[in-house]
Amino acid sequence: MKLSALPTPLNWIMVTSLLLSLTGCLGSNSKSDQATDSMPDWVSSPPQDNTHLYGVGSAARIENIALAFTQAEQNGNVQIAQQLRTQVSQVNTQDTQVRSGQGGEQVSKIQTAYTQVTTSPIELEQAVNEQRFAGKNYVYALQSIDRSRIVAKLKIAINDTDDIIRKQAASLTKTEDKYPAPQDWQTYMQLIPYFAQRKSYEDELNLYSTARTAAGKADSEIQDIEARLNMALSSYGFDVSSTKQADSLASALSHFGLTPKAGSLFKLNSRTAQHREEQDGRFYVFEDGTLELIDPTGSRLASWTVSARGIAKNINKAQEQATNNWSNQAIEAMFTWLTRLN
Repeated sequence: MKLSALPTPLNWIMVTSLLLSLTGCLGSNSKSDQATDSMPDWVSSPPQDNTHLYGVGSAARIENIALAFTQAEQNGNVQIAQQLRTQVSQVNTQDTQVRSGQGGEQVSKIQTAYTQVTTSPIELEQAVNEQRFAGKNYVYALQSIDRSRIVAKLKIAINDTDDIIRKQAASLTKTEDKYPAPQDWQTYMQLIPYFAQRKSYEDELNLYSTARTAAGKADSEIQDIEARLNMALSSYGFDVSSTKQADSLASALSHFGLTPKAGSLFKLNSRTAQHREEQDGRFYVFEDGTLELIDPTGSRLASWTVSARGIAKNINKAQEQATNNWSNQAIEAMFTWLTRLN
């Protein structure tokens, strides 16, 4: 057998160079992988500034990495929303039971009437993706929202709403005392949705604003108009004494920020009937009828036909529940009509 010759010095040099070359390539790939797997700072410490809000979302890494990043971005948006959710508390007014026969009147907070009006949301800036990172098992996304642009939009919306309020209030009768003129009732009722919209904008502005004081505060003129509206709601009143549902209607009026009292500007009439059914030991009571709104001259302004029901094991309880439900629905229909916009 012929033995192979030992490598010549030249061959040793070539073999050694090749090994060094391979070793260099492996070392280079190892460093690259290490850099890829290195977690960026923003994953654990998102940026912070006064103009933007940041949120970091993560998701399990799957074969469809684009879908994984989409889920991570959504989770980052949720984190931004959670930061905002705890900043502003909403004023709520408790529903107080009112007894019409006691001769007293219930003046609810003006915020109650505001919360009964559905407001229009403003189109705000959407969260955008700033950075992405793919780890071995998870992907991460840095999301941001431009706080300053949202604040600017909301301030413009509040100013526009204030201009409408001033324009509406300009038609109110000027009186020497603070009591509202009876002929201005429609203007006052139509101011409620605008103040509800303003409050909605103001609450949202305080979510995004970094100002130390409350943002969107009304100027003295808007505050004066709101005070006059508050006075009107407590002054005009609705007389429910001639209805069969006096107590439940009075309570419903109070819930909607309206005042029930005898001898007031408006009068309510009702014509209703109940029928009942019994099934499986439970009573089903149905109440159907019409609520009428009468103006100071005795003319009917409007009417609403409402159907409601109550369910209980006790017949009296079911009847009471049906009457309360009917009253709430009837007053809600009347409130919507009173506060409608032209």
